[in-house]
Amino acid sequence: MKKIFLSYLLNEGLSAYGNGKRMSLEFPNDQDKGDSCNGSEIFLPTHFGTHIDFPFHFSKKHKTSDKYYAQEFIFNNIQLIELVDFSKDDLLISVDVLKDSFGFVELNADTELLIIKTGFCYKRNEDEYWEYNLGFDVGTAKYIKNIYPNIRAIAFDLISLSSYQNRQIGRIVHKEYLLEEDIIIIEDVDLCEVSKVTKFEEIIISPLRIKKADGAPATIIATI
Repeated sequence: MKKIFLSYLLNEGLSAYGNGKRMSLEFPNDQDKGDSCNGSEIFLPTHFGTHIDFPFHFSKKHKTSDKYYAQEFIFNNIQLIELVDFSKDDLLISVDVLKDSFGFVELNADTELLIIKTGFCYKRNEDEYWEYNLGFDVGTAKYIKNIYPNIRAIAFDLISLSSYQNRQIGRIVHKEYLLEEDIIIIEDVDLCEVSKVTKFEEIIISPLRIKKADGAPATIIATI
């Protein structure tokens, strides 16, 4: 067994959804400028890099980041699905696309964390990653919950659950996952080192602990 990261190293070169605000790192204390030590400050949007969407993201009546217990971010029943080839013209992953892809593996009904690899992780440093990203279509949350009744989270190698070209659909689908099916969303996951033949022993998703936040950057460590 070995441990690997499934989260991206935060840096100013990473793009954000819709080419929005990126993180920045500054050094108000710098030994090169005569200071006694190096001290940094960071600006970091909560939905940047590998991060979690919590239900509060789309409803003020639902759970914020601080309402989860530590054990809720530890997963031992994990399944990874790779999407099969399909037309990307509408940039939406439909129920039919999932059905086709799920047909290539033996499904584990005890799955708590579903990982979907689209292959977009290999385009992480290209503009296409944020400008023409795939997103999930209406109805996929219910379909996944029917297959995996114990599912607690979904993770994937896309910058967002929402396709940038289909933002209105994306808002609906976010609500389906977060509010209707109670599935937290982990976006922008680095899946370059894993595939459908990878055997996962455990995954720990460690969000930055922020009080009453709707999302949080996260470090993901997988034991494979």
